[in-house]
Amino acid sequence: MKAGGRRATADSKANGGPALKTEGPVMAASRVMGSLVAASAVLFALCACMTPQDSPVAQTARAMESPPAIEPTPTERAPAVPRRSAALEDNRTVAPPAPDRVEIPDLGIDVTVQPVELDGQGRMGLIEDPSVAAWYRWGPAPASETGSTVIAAHVDSLEYNLLPFARLKDAVAGMQVFVTDAAGTRHPYAVELVEVRHKADVDWAAAFDRSGPPRLTLVTCGGEFDYENRRYLSNLVLTATRVG
Repeated sequence: MKAGGRRATADSKANGGPALKTEGPVMAASRVMGSLVAASAVLFALCACMTPQDSPVAQTARAMESPPAIEPTPTERAPAVPRRSAALEDNRTVAPPAPDRVEIPDLGIDVTVQPVELDGQGRMGLIEDPSVAAWYRWGPAPASETGSTVIAAHVDSLEYNLLPFARLKDAVAGMQVFVTDAAGTRHPYAVELVEVRHKADVDWAAAFDRSGPPRLTLVTCGGEFDYENRRYLSNLVLTATRVG
């Protein structure tokens, strides 16, 4: 029986049957290790064939760094905003021509006019030559669209005695007045009101008003004469409205 058993073992080894059970664990481990080595080699070969840009890691990084572009939603185009220069030289208003002559034909008045500013006492100045009328240059002019054009003159003088504006007291409503400006335009007016008021009672704010319809205000001295202080106590103010 023993001899037979040894032969059976030998035969089994020769046939490759039960001998596998005796050597199984070692051979299985060897096969697993061989498979892992082979798989690693294949993976390495595949990775070696890829460029750095084609690697999964690189593709994932690019996807995170460069999100897909979002198309903007069309919106209504805003209207263009008008623009203009803020420079002073580009925004200067053109002053209307100054008056240089005033006429009242019915009274025989024909006087040259020159521009003036305020005097040292803050009052409208007058021309040294008493035969020349003065126009307040910082107020409206005959061509202005609004406001009162103020022209003033002396009523008399020691040298000339009575002057043309002394005849303003004889003006009546509706009488024609003409003012010619430096551009040669003759502006017609019609007398509306003539009044003599004490100097302290004259409404100078209305006389020099820059608003309201275009009009003409002629001013001279009038009323009683104060011989002690050598001056008139009142002013004659003629108001005329522009016509035509």
